[in-house]
Amino acid sequence: MEKFTSPLEAHLIEYSMSLSFENLSQKAINQAKRRITDTIGGALGAFEARPVEIAKAVVPKVKSGTTARIWGSLEKSTPEGAAFANGTMLRYLDINDTHRTIDGSHPSDNLGGVIALAEALSLNGRDTLLALIISYEIQCRFVDTVPFNENGWDQPVPGVIAMALAAGRMLNLSVSSMRDALSLAVTPNLCTYQTRAGELSMWKGAAAANGARQGIFAALLASKGMTGPFGAFDGIYGLWNQTVKNKYSIAPLSFGKSLFGVEQTNIKMFPVRDSCQLPVQTARDLRKKIAAEDIKSLKIVTYGSAYKGAVEDPELWAPKTRETADHSMLIAVTLGLIDGTITPESFESERFLDKDVLDLISKTEVEISQEFSAISPAIRTCQLIASNNEGKSFNSKHSLNAKDIELGPSDDEIQSKFYGLTERVMKNKRAKLLFEASMDLENMAKISTLVDLTEV
Repeated sequence: MEKFTSPLEAHLIEYSMSLSFENLSQKAINQAKRRITDTIGGALGAFEARPVEIAKAVVPKVKSGTTARIWGSLEKSTPEGAAFANGTMLRYLDINDTHRTIDGSHPSDNLGGVIALAEALSLNGRDTLLALIISYEIQCRFVDTVPFNENGWDQPVPGVIAMALAAGRMLNLSVSSMRDALSLAVTPNLCTYQTRAGELSMWKGAAAANGARQGIFAALLASKGMTGPFGAFDGIYGLWNQTVKNKYSIAPLSFGKSLFGVEQTNIKMFPVRDSCQLPVQTARDLRKKIAAEDIKSLKIVTYGSAYKGAVEDPELWAPKTRETADHSMLIAVTLGLIDGTITPESFESERFLDKDVLDLISKTEVEISQEFSAISPAIRTCQLIASNNEGKSFNSKHSLNAKDIELGPSDDEIQSKFYGLTERVMKNKRAKLLFEASMDLENMAKISTLVDLTEV
């Protein structure tokens, strides 16, 4: 590696340049395809959402040159434009997979960028899978190691790093150009956690799409010879000093039979925050024991980090926007108890503003369990305790561990979720073709074939 590269930069660049499709286990490949399918389904389910309309209206429309298309409409844009529009689309419903250990992120947020650049470069399915797995791996290992969130920095910080390196690999950049791409991703793109604090806005679902856009832009600049600042990580005003005030060596990056990050993310079944998935399941179980209208008091027992992200802010107790509502554990539990499930329509109908929902929240208290906190996030636990007017108590308790997350939903469950989301804009016959193609991606000669099938 060149003399100006820090050890971490050298490590990231060497990994991104050396990992090959042959280094991947069949399990990693299969899990990547499951997440691609799952993420595209969530994206098409949000095709008509207002933030997606805004993104599609703003990104440039081009007819020639290096282009990539917007899913659903198949309008041509630049690779960066398509990355932003598709990234906003796939993130809007908050139903794409997550990774949470020391930090938290949605590694699939970069899928819009990976597919956009792969289409622009006429790459095949294997190349696309490899780039996505590189992106997942790098972002997940930052999440495993660096506490950006608790220091006030948002998940696109590692996301833009992962996207730039995956894009650099797709562009076959040299070592020096990879260093420039990495630097041009890190230095201009530090984003704060204010995106996810207080009452949340539309930007909650677009921040990581912007990271994907900027990661591609950094790699494209580097491919044409633009140099980036030296010391992007270790410099006096580099990433470490400006964010977490400490230098980190990220967790080991996976090869061969090792467990890849793409195998470890939590595939969501409900359109709510990661830490609210288990509470929805727990509420659905409690609902079998007591009707919501019979509840006199309700206690939610949870762990510390879930409380901080999904309960602590006052806005989460009476959300005014759908972006706040889908991050609220109170909403997740009450809708699980009253309606028996949560779907995109729950938020589109502003169910979170209804009197019965707010009344049940008014009867609710939330307790942080030191026991649950001590074993999280390795084991996540939610307990609900409800009492009725006769003083009878009803209890439901569920836990989720790393093995459960690694196993994830079955292929049939992912397929059912995919069809349920895509039927909002697409006929079943076309959805079936898209599903089958995405699950056979390693045999696809050009990724543009997959994009063709997203047309609504």
